[in-house]
Order: sequence, then C-alpha cells, then structure tokens
Amino acid sequence: MPKKFSVDEKRKWLENYETGNSEVFIAKSRGCDVRTVRKGIEDARRERDVRTARIDLLKQAVLKHQEDLLDKLGEILSSLTVPPQDWAALSWYRNGESIFSEGERNVENAASQAQEVIKASKDSDIQADMVEGMLRQHLRNDKLWKILAQREKVYASHRLDRIAFQRKVVTLLEEKTGYKPEESSEVPPPFLYYYTTGDLFYKMALRYAFGEYKNDEWQDEIVADTSAGCVKYRNLILAEVPDKADECRKKLLDAFQKIRISPEVTRVVNTYKELGESTLRARQAIEEVRLLGLIPGLCKVCRRLGM
Repeated sequence: MPKKFSVDEKRKWLENYETGNSEVFIAKSRGCDVRTVRKGIEDARRERDVRTARIDLLKQAVLKHQEDLLDKLGEILSSLTVPPQDWAALSWYRNGESIFSEGERNVENAASQAQEVIKASKDSDIQADMVEGMLRQHLRNDKLWKILAQREKVYASHRLDRIAFQRKVVTLLEEKTGYKPEESSEVPPPFLYYYTTGDLFYKMALRYAFGEYKNDEWQDEIVADTSAGCVKYRNLILAEVPDKADECRKKLLDAFQKIRISPEVTRVVNTYKELGESTLRARQAIEEVRLLGLIPGLCKVCRRLGM
C-alpha cells in the first residue's frame, strides 16, 4: 500500500522545488517515487492557488462591504442640511401638506403626527435598508447615533414652530381684514390670496427677524388698485376687494405689524439656530468616522466573512 503524505508535506515539496531542488532530489530525500513527488507538488500548487483565490475574493468582499458602508455614511451626511431661512413647512396652496389641510390645523395634533411620521419612517428605513442596518451594527455604541437622534428631534421641533407661525399668519390675516382665503374661482370676492399674501408676509416677517431687513420701504410697493378692485405687491395680487382696496391695504399692513412681532416668529428664529448647531455637530461626528477611511466594528456580514 503506497504511503500517504500530508498536505503540509506536499507544501514543503513545492517550497523546495520552487527554491531550486529537483523532483528527483526531493523524492530521494523523502524516500518515495518521483511520480509521487510530482503529483504532490501539483496538488500543493493547486491547493495554494485556491487558497490565494479565496483570500483575494475575501479582500474584494471586505472592500466592497466597506465601500457600501462609507457610501451610506455619505448619504446620511448629504441629508444633513439646514433649510433656507424663509422655508415654509406647509404649502400655501391646496395640495399636499397645506395650510388648508384639516389634519394640520391643530399644532398639538401636528406635533403628534410629526413624531409618528418620524418614528414610522425611521423604523421603515432600518427594515428596508440593510446597509444602514449593518452600519448601525458596526457603530453600535458610537456617539454618532445619539447626536443624529438629537438633531432629528430639533428638526421636528423647528418644523412645528414653522407650522405654528404659518398658522399665526393665517389667523392674523383673517382677524385683521375679516376676509377668508380664496376658495375657488367660482366664489365671488372679497377674499385674500394666501399663496401670495400669506407667503409674502411670512417671508418678510422672517427677514426682519433674521436681521435681513431694517426698514419698511418695501411696504410702499403694496398698493391699492381701486380701478381693478384689488391690492397688489409689485406684480402679485394679494386680495380681491372691489370698492375696498384702500381699506384692505391698511388692514393688511396692520396685520403685518402683528405678524412681525408675534412670539411664533421668535420661536422659529430660536429653533433655527438650534437646528444649525445640531446639524453642524452631526456632520462633524460623521466626518470623524469618515476620516478613518474605514468603518470600525463588526456586523453579521463581517462574521459571515470570517472576520
């Protein structure tokens, strides 16, 4: 019965052969047939090639895994932006999340709804996005997630303050003028166009609050067009008020003064500053991880790869 040689023995034969020893020399030194040595060298070479190929595949898999994790971190970083100072959380039109939506009329209901949406979205993302799930496993105890959660909370609070301020604009316009927003082209005037008046007064009040505007000269461009029975700002029609254009203009300006000093606009400015600071902290936390060039820690995929 021919003698069997171990894998380690065959590897030594291959090593000796590649360092210059002949198959005959190896066979004599090991006391076996030269054909056995030749076949053993072939087996060892084949086994080494397979092992090398597996290592290369493992390296590629690990690199691809790390690239996916870094790309996901980059996506999160890209999403961490601060909206423009005059951003309106709700639309001034009758579509989507609008000031006309009944579900948003009550700010407390809006707060509850916003938190539910955030939670549902977060849960859905974790379940649907496997890469983010793996990223969370890698950085399981990292401060990053706490910072991101704090930033998300500040964003939600700021959005609600925006909604509250938009609602305040609507309330004051209705109270000071006595006019409701336009309902449709079939409803006769008088009425206000909220997608012009509401939007204009909302943005202008914020510009004052953020220090962009220092005087009231822009209000001179709000004019009463008595011949057309409307109030205009430049080429925008703010209100359709036949025979009451002068009166409506004065009421609109009075309403703006109330809007401008409302506590709601102050809260928007304050939480906007907080949002900017929390966004900066979150971006810095992500950049710290990205500077490493790899994502530390392990996940289920890493363990399957034998890491």
